[in-house]
Amino acid sequence: MENEKRKYKKHDPFDPFLPSKVPPQAIDIEEAILGAVLLEATEEHVQRIILKMDADHFYKFNNQIICQAIKDLHKESNPIDVLTVTEQLRKAENLENAGGTFYITMLTDRVSSSANIDYWFRIVYQKFLLREMIRIGSDKIRIAYEDSADCLNLLEAFIKDLEKLDPRLFETIATNAKALSKEMYEEFELMKQHHDTGIILPNMTYSVGWPRFDQTVTLGRDKIILIAGAAKSGKSRLIRAIMYILLELYTDISVDWVSLEDSRQDLLRAYLSTKALITSKNLKNRKYPKEKLPELEHYTKRFESFDIEFIDQTLRSVDLVNHFTQFCAKRKDRFNILIVDNILSLDDQMDFKFDSNGFNNYVMQNLLKCRQKTHGLIIALHHFNDAQQDRENLKTGYRPILKDIKGSETFRRTPNQVLMINSFNIYKDLMSEYSGDLKTLMNSLFVIDAGANREDSVNDNVSLIHLFTDMAYDTFWEIPLPPMHSVITPSYPIDQIDSHSIIPF
Repeated sequence: MENEKRKYKKHDPFDPFLPSKVPPQAIDIEEAILGAVLLEATEEHVQRIILKMDADHFYKFNNQIICQAIKDLHKESNPIDVLTVTEQLRKAENLENAGGTFYITMLTDRVSSSANIDYWFRIVYQKFLLREMIRIGSDKIRIAYEDSADCLNLLEAFIKDLEKLDPRLFETIATNAKALSKEMYEEFELMKQHHDTGIILPNMTYSVGWPRFDQTVTLGRDKIILIAGAAKSGKSRLIRAIMYILLELYTDISVDWVSLEDSRQDLLRAYLSTKALITSKNLKNRKYPKEKLPELEHYTKRFESFDIEFIDQTLRSVDLVNHFTQFCAKRKDRFNILIVDNILSLDDQMDFKFDSNGFNNYVMQNLLKCRQKTHGLIIALHHFNDAQQDRENLKTGYRPILKDIKGSETFRRTPNQVLMINSFNIYKDLMSEYSGDLKTLMNSLFVIDAGANREDSVNDNVSLIHLFTDMAYDTFWEIPLPPMHSVITPSYPIDQIDSHSIIPF
């Protein structure tokens, strides 16, 4: 049987580094939890605790064995009480190790109800976490004393061991209709106060001032947005423009910006470029007139007021989760945004050299975990696969579809929304189809295709967002979408262009 093979931990209270200390424990509360389970195992709140608790959470050896017997009975959907647990232990030849029939019966005498079992479990679980931290720390201290110890490997192992501890286990994962309704009632009360007293309510969603974009894309909490595009299509420039607009419009936004392609200095230069209309390259090379200095100083001062943290060094996705979690913990009442530019630059690739799907799934799993932990907005930038640029796609103007996104299906399914970028000027064969004013227009046209898979209707413009851009200054303007059309019909003559060369997008 499974519980016969299990090795229980007898905790040694004497650690060589803390010889006079007894490990953190709460024996009385451990016994109260087990007694409450034996008394009222069918109650819903007790069932939740049975699912959460594990033998290792208990310090006392007897209690570990009894906990495992309860878990085994629960797994088989068998009733749980003093008699069934005693019989389970007897069959596993563990009754004596558990303290015998007297000890099991005595557990039920310690409590009169299970009403406080959630609170008790919280205490016992926190004691378990403290013991684990002591164990992990002591183990790493021993290794650190060895001459052969590698500092960086030891630190990485230390972090990974600590990450395995889940401090949220005692928290309720699920919610119910009553709890959700309570939240909604609280929102109604806020709305009443807003109308009656003029109190300014915190923003639920955020706008950038581009009508079509704001209608189509929801910038709000608890979301993952994936922005995909071909190399050099302007993904980074777009996200910079959006972030700087938001930071100027709202005072409650904080951004954790992981830029794995541009340096932190480049991100500041990009902001100044937009404001002072000096290219980032000229800013970097100090090629701008002296008269521009006051303006540059003014906007640098404004930039200084933004709550942004920049990371421009490679890191693993799990480190990214930890960093953003800490970032949000310091900003509990703010709208926190994580920018990942871009996914393929994450260091996880080193761990999945021969398993690209494994890399894709692992990264998106961590981003999902990050969203669940922080309730922030996560915006990740990614690429299209090589097939998207096949000349076969010329006839559709290289309009992207979901399957063009590089990697496995998880990149298409996990995000709340996918924005696919089409920047026409990067396709030389497409641009050769145009001339004159129309070519000038196409050269600056930037289209976002939002959300749905367009494989069966490439002319459907429901989700299209048309922007006009000046890439030299990271500047974007939204232009109206022609009603009921998916083809640009310019008002000026285009006699020199054949009708078949007008590309739908």
